[in-house]
Amino acid sequence: MIPALQKYAEIVLWTDQQHWISSLEKYATVRHYDLDNTPWVEINQADLNVYNIGNNSDFHFAIWQISCQCPGLVVLHDVKLQHFFVNIYLHREQKSNRDAYLFQMKKYYGIQGEQAAVKFSSGNISTEYMAELYPLTFLALKNAVGVVTHTKADFQTIKQEKRWFVGYAPLPYMSEWQANSQSKKNKAPYRLIVFGYLGPNRGLDFLFNALSSFSEKNQFFLDIYGQVWNKNYIEQQIKLLGLSNIVKIHDFVADAELDLALENANLAINLRYPTMGEASLSQLRIWSHALPSLVTRVGWYAEQSEDTVAFVRPNYEIEDIQKHLKSFLVNPKYFTKMGKNGQKILRKEHNPEIYAQAIVSFGQKIQRFRCSVIADQLIDKIGEELSNWMDYKTLDIQIEKIAQAIHFISN
Repeated sequence: MIPALQKYAEIVLWTDQQHWISSLEKYATVRHYDLDNTPWVEINQADLNVYNIGNNSDFHFAIWQISCQCPGLVVLHDVKLQHFFVNIYLHREQKSNRDAYLFQMKKYYGIQGEQAAVKFSSGNISTEYMAELYPLTFLALKNAVGVVTHTKADFQTIKQEKRWFVGYAPLPYMSEWQANSQSKKNKAPYRLIVFGYLGPNRGLDFLFNALSSFSEKNQFFLDIYGQVWNKNYIEQQIKLLGLSNIVKIHDFVADAELDLALENANLAINLRYPTMGEASLSQLRIWSHALPSLVTRVGWYAEQSEDTVAFVRPNYEIEDIQKHLKSFLVNPKYFTKMGKNGQKILRKEHNPEIYAQAIVSFGQKIQRFRCSVIADQLIDKIGEELSNWMDYKTLDIQIEKIAQAIHFISN
């Protein structure tokens, strides 16, 4: 989206990496930052700082750290961020700050949240359970001026809090690959494809079991591209279920090879349960190839039209997968049309040009409130310092005077 965005704004891209793709510099200034020596003067010169935050602490930890100290617009790629903060507080660089994690859980979810965190840190509760009940979304937004989400449900949820300016913009995607449905093989065995970071929530167990007991399984061949959470386990399941002749694991491959595989596939399997609330980049890539797909009816996926995806219900995965495979064999043209409908949605709603305009327009609306947020943050910090040596009655009077002065200056 950078080429589209630079048409509407002067961009500085900040990265904590030492190296970057030089072609980015055609569209924006690229600057390096280090959390131990952050160039605050330069960062604060922006009209608005935009922070992209998702569920991977390797990519988003430093971004979140900067956002905590310099108010801006947070583009929220995931809303269930328990995994993100668990990695930060309990696992990052082999250091554990359990007390800080418990503090945050109590702050946002009370005693119940703290007790759940204690059980979780002792290994008695799964991360998926914690993410569902205690997503820690608002910890990622604690210093935001505004928030942009990629799903309508998340937009409504955050808007109800009435704490931030909230906008919705579909996740942008553009592929240079020109889909050509004529290249697909239109006779058995039809090619199924699964790809991406394949954790336990991606439904491989359900897919394997559905295929193993499907009477017409030899009409299909399944290709798996990407990193699976436990390759030995997956290979054992394939062998135990008698699927070795129709399933192949390819691991990670170059983009061009994956695009070719998608182009030659007949049906994609893109299950997610539980979902972390993300819009699916994988689904947009599937649609870019006009490829029909099976998705779990949950989160962002549930917002899609039934003529663009085939839904699989949670708790009925095996039944629904087999039903769709049977329908595909009876009427493959229906699924071909489904893929083309998805491609139309991709071009209409996920256009980088439209997304860039939306971000700039929303940024202009919230930019004037940035000083007010900084003022409130400053007041809170002064209050914390004064509370160490002043009684509460006197503190309230002084804080009120300080608040009036700071808001006068910021306005």
